[in-house]
Amino acid sequence: MKTLNLITIVLLLIFCSCKTQVKTDVKKVDFGVYEMVTADSLPNYIIDSLQAFNVELQNNPESSIIGYISGADLSVLELNFSRDNIKLLKTYNKVDASKINYVVDSDKEYYIIAALKLNPVMVNADIRTTKTNGNHVDIEFNFKGAKKWADMTKNNVGNTIAFVIDDQIYSMPLVNSEINRGIAMIYGLESESIAEELSQSLNASKE
Repeated sequence: MKTLNLITIVLLLIFCSCKTQVKTDVKKVDFGVYEMVTADSLPNYIIDSLQAFNVELQNNPESSIIGYISGADLSVLELNFSRDNIKLLKTYNKVDASKINYVVDSDKEYYIIAALKLNPVMVNADIRTTKTNGNHVDIEFNFKGAKKWADMTKNNVGNTIAFVIDDQIYSMPLVNSEINRGIAMIYGLESESIAEELSQSLNASKE
């Protein structure tokens, strides 16, 4: 009996150790939801800088999509426009092109460049939990985060906002109305496995 109990304890220790190891191996990420800046709001010197870095500017001045860039010209993202409370980010290309309208080319060699306000409104600390829903990630905010999310969506009705993870834009939804239920979604990822990995990383990154 003592031998059996000892074996049971050893197995439990191994099991707990494995679970701890799995959690440790999950990559932590930096999450933020940003307000976006339309092209017609950008100072002329920023437009000139983008053209100098081979950014192909788009023609809609009311859009937050500023232009398009190849993977070989991503050094434009190193430009610092913090004095104007603006940052440039590119889109994340591992998305389902049939569900997302900002994949630039089928080979995914080009990226959209968008202009965002410098600091995020929502951050890691606002997340209560996330879960997958097919190739989407459902986000539930905590009490403080839900209040911030309601205020953000209320103040941005009719505007596009950006869900950003590790300085890449994963989603750019148009806000149609105030959302006071404390929930959001990152939608249209390329596969369920990518969604699961992202959900685990977000849950591991809560502060």
